Amino acid sequence: MSNFSAVRDSKPTISWQWQHFDVLTAREWHRLLALRASVFVVEQGCPYADPDHKDPQCWHLSGSVDKDVIATLRAVPPGVSYAESSIGRVVVAPQARGWQLGRELMQVGIAFNRHMWGQAIRISGQSYLESFYQSLGFVTVSAPYLEDDIPHVEMLLAAP
Repeated sequence: MSNFSAVRDSKPTISWQWQHFDVLTAREWHRLLALRASVFVVEQGCPYADPDHKDPQCWHLSGSVDKDVIATLRAVPPGVSYAESSIGRVVVAPQARGWQLGRELMQVGIAFNRHMWGQAIRISGQSYLESFYQSLGFVTVSAPYLEDDIPHVEMLLAAP
């Protein structure tokens, strides 16, 4: 990470970029995986195989300050994870928390999914974020379950 953490109290301008997996450079893909691993594997203490068979079929959103990726998610087409489109691997760098970036990240992701596929969006959200996802319009549609030893719930955002 660069010096952007020195301005933690004021949110810098975030540059959002969508790219399909097929056009990501090795350097761009590495930045996304590094952020995902730093939060999901290291911070959350959950060793799991992050890159999966889904990533090559997905669109990936990165939020950057200068060249530092500080937020990412993937938009999953219908039929890959669920019958509906999906959003997954939602992550904000610890240095960027407190800027409401998770909300902005999800809003950009929801708008993209609706534009691309125009249907409901299903997610597998970590249980501790259930009320956050509900505030974005998602409804819990499953009992809690373990995914990679972390409690999750399945949630659905109705079609537009």
